[in-house]
Amino acid sequence: MKYGVLYNKNNLNIGDDIQAFATARFLPQIDYFIDREHIDEFKPETEEPVAVIMNAWYMWAKWNWPPSKYIVPKMIGFHYADHQLARQPGSPIKYEFLTGLGGDYLKAYGPVGCRDYFTRDRLNEIGVDAYFSGCITMTLPKMPERENKGEYICLVDLEKRVLKKIVPLLEEKGIEVKVMTHNRKRDSEMSWDERCEMVKDMLTTYQNARCVVTKRLHCSLPCLAMDVPVYLIKEMEDDIRFEPYNDLLHRTTVTNFLHDNYEYDFLNPPPNKPEAKKYREELIKACESFVEEVKDETRGVDELVKTTYTEADVREWRHDTMKEAMSTWLAFSRDYQIDRKKLWKLEMKEAKQIKNLKKKLEIEREKVRILNDGAESSAELENSALSSVHQKAEIQHLEKEIESLKKKNKKLKKQNKELEKEKERILSSSTSSLIKFIFRRKFKHDKTL
Repeated sequence: MKYGVLYNKNNLNIGDDIQAFATARFLPQIDYFIDREHIDEFKPETEEPVAVIMNAWYMWAKWNWPPSKYIVPKMIGFHYADHQLARQPGSPIKYEFLTGLGGDYLKAYGPVGCRDYFTRDRLNEIGVDAYFSGCITMTLPKMPERENKGEYICLVDLEKRVLKKIVPLLEEKGIEVKVMTHNRKRDSEMSWDERCEMVKDMLTTYQNARCVVTKRLHCSLPCLAMDVPVYLIKEMEDDIRFEPYNDLLHRTTVTNFLHDNYEYDFLNPPPNKPEAKKYREELIKACESFVEEVKDETRGVDELVKTTYTEADVREWRHDTMKEAMSTWLAFSRDYQIDRKKLWKLEMKEAKQIKNLKKKLEIEREKVRILNDGAESSAELENSALSSVHQKAEIQHLEKEIESLKKKNKKLKKQNKELEKEKERILSSSTSSLIKFIFRRKFKHDKTL
């Protein structure tokens, strides 16, 4: 059996390489490197089956699913989610490719080990046998220890406002601070050896730290694996990628940290929680069993394939699914833009009214000031007082009107936010039956995009 490593060829985040590095450790040898974003195009030199541990975030090229028939997969550490869930620019393709033949692929090669509850639950909803396995980075071994072990603390990709507070705090305690990042320059031509050296150097730095403070998932989990005290400072409580690990990590939110509402001794950090170890052991056992199972396999590709669809079926299904997804997205996008424009116009109209009324208010206030300053005789004072009372009543009326308009404007802004949420809900949900019906009729005889 030949073996392949799944990796992100043109990645920006070294966390992708950490996952590939962790995966490669289980393989007897690496015969192929398979680009995660072109997983359907993979074809080995001699058209032979290639065993692959499939831990990854199937992220950008959703339409490149299902994977090549030459891949013999171990579905573990699987994450399939839209970009908005990670606060990144989105794609019109959501979860449509997990239905039909895409879902059939997962059912054939299941059960699917998922690295988060969201993916697990999503797969279970469409009839795929799925469970929470954890991420492959939880299997990493300890790295070499250095002479300076414990002499510094690593701060990895923390928010600027957190860094502004924590760096002086630690320096006052007399300990060295290493400010680090998982971001690097994109380089699709970087060799595997170069990637591995970069990963090993970073992990070794973590291994020898007194503790690591981060907001990164693939910094936190490797530290759990290597028994390096790690503290998570992250604001987004709703990040689905972190949900299973929140109880495994010492952590606080950015807000709580900035307000000193946390308990963590950076100089004497507590050991990591032991609950993560069971997931580590289960992951190691699953990966080792997979390699042991396939190592003496002599059957060819067609004998090992567990799905029944043909390549022609895949092409037709992919074409129809993409067209349907794009058509739905464009239809909803058009309606959303129309509604958004209407609300925006109303909002601008209310804002303009508020601006004009504020100008009028200032004019009235100035009149009152002039009347009060210009009163010299008692008669003039009496007349000015009456005028002033009138002007003040006008001012109160204008202030009430402005307050009313502000409330309307606030309501419109709330409607805009609700519309944005509705847009995200619609785009992340399955295609509605009505839109499916309309566009199936429209494109019934049209086989081109």
